[in-house]
Amino acid sequence: MSNKTIIIVGGALAGPAAASRAREIDGKARIILLERNTRVSYALAGLSFHLSGEVKSLEELNREREDYFRQVYQIEVHTRTEVKRIDPKKKTLLVVSHGKEEILSYDRLIFATGASSIHPEGLPKVSNFRYFRTLDDLAAIKQSLKKGKKRILILGGGSMGLEALDGCVRGGAEVTLIEKEKHILPQFSENISKLVEEKLSKKAKLLTGVNRLEFITKNDSVTEVIADGKKIKCDFIVSAIGVYPRTELLKEAGVKLQQDGTILVNEFCQTNIPHIYACSICVSVPSPRGPVWIPQAAVSDKTAQVAGANAAGDSVKLGVFSASMQIRLPEWEVGRVGLTGKEALLEAGKNNLGKVLILAKDKEPYLPGSSEITLELFFHLKSGKLLGLEAVGTNIKSRLDAFAAAFTLNGTIVSLAQSDFAYTPAFGTARDALNIAATVALQIQKGQTKIVEPSELKRNRKDFFLLDVSLKKTKNKEFDDSIPLESLRTSVKELKTKLEASRKNKIAVISDSGRRGHLAFCILKENGMTAFNVIGGKKLYSLFGD
Repeated sequence: MSNKTIIIVGGALAGPAAASRAREIDGKARIILLERNTRVSYALAGLSFHLSGEVKSLEELNREREDYFRQVYQIEVHTRTEVKRIDPKKKTLLVVSHGKEEILSYDRLIFATGASSIHPEGLPKVSNFRYFRTLDDLAAIKQSLKKGKKRILILGGGSMGLEALDGCVRGGAEVTLIEKEKHILPQFSENISKLVEEKLSKKAKLLTGVNRLEFITKNDSVTEVIADGKKIKCDFIVSAIGVYPRTELLKEAGVKLQQDGTILVNEFCQTNIPHIYACSICVSVPSPRGPVWIPQAAVSDKTAQVAGANAAGDSVKLGVFSASMQIRLPEWEVGRVGLTGKEALLEAGKNNLGKVLILAKDKEPYLPGSSEITLELFFHLKSGKLLGLEAVGTNIKSRLDAFAAAFTLNGTIVSLAQSDFAYTPAFGTARDALNIAATVALQIQKGQTKIVEPSELKRNRKDFFLLDVSLKKTKNKEFDDSIPLESLRTSVKELKTKLEASRKNKIAVISDSGRRGHLAFCILKENGMTAFNVIGGKKLYSLFGD
């Protein structure tokens, strides 16, 4: 150990974690933590829980304050201090603290500035607007709710926007959410997004595919927003339309950046300048598909642990990241792991991308409180390699975690189908939802079942004879015929006659959840008919327009 100086730039989440870890490795180093805002070490991922009322005080999100780091870790903490320039040759920083310029020297530098919020285009400077990023933002939103100004407009339907929505709805707000893409959660598949939208629409107003926003102001406040001609009255605007990495200082200092502006680090969190380390959501991290940007709190912490340890003299390596994420919603949860649907398509190619969507239960259906889980699994058709998973429902975390482990270890649908998960009826089913999804994937790979997505079926409706095989016979005009599964074997001859009369050569079988549809597919296949099972069943099919 030596009396070296380690300076950490950025004090929200990663910076304090890196500083603390560095102190645990080196007890003699001088460690300085610089933060331009008023607080350090706040729980960024917990913002929505204060809005909901579950975390009563902002101080609960900001427990480890400046005094804590000074007293416990002997770390020098400087808030309201901004770094203006980095000189890597001289190993110095030009900082402005409380209006005064100062030069600080270092032996090791850890860059942990994170990201900045993107400002909504056309929005002027007003008093009733905040990003969803800091404790000061949170305090302003909470104050609006306390004053009874509860018409909250949230811009952005990604993960951050939905976290803000969850907190505001639980806190009693009347929420309108606006997203420019055609569905919320643009990184998720349209199937999963549709299911989330259907559930959320009962709790908030959702406007998607919005191209143009106009802001109507009075005095210093926005009173109305016009979204593609639709007027929306509001008391407060929260922006969660995205972030960009704060890496300009490092770029000026000669540090190599990725095309998206993130910092390219090695497995030790070193930049191309060895004495400069980087962590938090301004770095790209290792993944099975190479360096990727994953702007999430868990990534900040993991990279901070590595950067802090190594800057202090240890030799710790980053693991492989699976891009796991989970969002709590007012009634459900939604999450994903691995490649998105678009990334999986690029990875596997159109002819080799396999996809499964299943509806299952989070626990044994005979137990009170048993509820639905929907999983969408992406895999490589030829090799069976796991590519990605999306989930919506309740109690989905264990499924996401199990898939993350399998994905990181280059698992396949074979291993996942036979994975022996912990079981008790209160928390799962004897054959877990993950086992079921992987088993269906194997059936697709072996040609034992064929599927059609609701969106594809709607687009090519004229090519399919749509057969309902639900328990009870229905008279829905949307379906060409309705034959309960139990009667299908004895009705094949009659069905063939109707199919011939319709001049269609393909049958799409649909049921409530998809399980009965698969069994119907098997019967029709045995009888020489070309059949497809509609994934997601009637529930998902009904969410797609003509």
